[in-house]
Amino acid sequence: MCTPCDNFITPDQVINLRCDKENFTSKMQVQIQKSWMRPRFMFVFENGDLNTAAHCLAENMHEPFEPYPIASVAVQQSVRDEFIERVKYRFHQLPPHVATHPNFERSLKELQVGGIKYEVADIENAPPVASPIIVTDNITHLHFSTTPTGVVTLKSFETISQAADIIVREQPPFDVIHIFDESIVTVYSLASRITGTQFYVNCMEVCLLPILPFYSSKQACTKLYDGYHFETLELGAHWRIIVFPYHTTYTNRCCCPLDECYCTQNNHHCCE
Repeated sequence: MCTPCDNFITPDQVINLRCDKENFTSKMQVQIQKSWMRPRFMFVFENGDLNTAAHCLAENMHEPFEPYPIASVAVQQSVRDEFIERVKYRFHQLPPHVATHPNFERSLKELQVGGIKYEVADIENAPPVASPIIVTDNITHLHFSTTPTGVVTLKSFETISQAADIIVREQPPFDVIHIFDESIVTVYSLASRITGTQFYVNCMEVCLLPILPFYSSKQACTKLYDGYHFETLELGAHWRIIVFPYHTTYTNRCCCPLDECYCTQNNHHCCE
């Protein structure tokens, strides 16, 4: 008679299944985020680089609960529809920890009730329940709650004055501003009308260490460092930091020693 091997499966093992190991669950634990972590605002003007602005916004929207999210954007009316399409083109499916986040699910349910205009990815790129969301109606984030919403609100403007009014009415308050435009007049005119502190022009995620000591001491300064123009100045009774890349049309040739620009702060032209 044959002797069964040690790993032979018996009828009892099939009928009375059991497991001696602890249960394992792969469900991700997601907690409600109760406060905004330094949200940012973006302005897009008709003469700005729409592709770069759309790319930066879309990438940020796929992780809306990370620190420093872009919460709101204002676009010049003449390029509004084109810009929305460029952003939507870059949408893909949200990662599970975003699509199942309680804040995002709450915002989506509010929108699905109806009466509010919003945009999501084309269905072939992402399902509506797991797509980044741009709210195009005239509402602020307070429509959803005072906590991070997981969506971006978008409004349009025609003049710099209207652009400034939008950020004044929008919530939550913004300290970091991104501007996409090729006009030096626009940047300083807008900065003098709003209360933001950090202004990134045609760029994102630039380290401010080269200019922070001058801002902390409220000292006007201009520095050229690592491909960027940094400056601190007082506008509208508030001290500001303005940063933009060398290759923009803003910079004139500077004859000051390297990293020691002493050009006038009043009209923002180098070595006139």
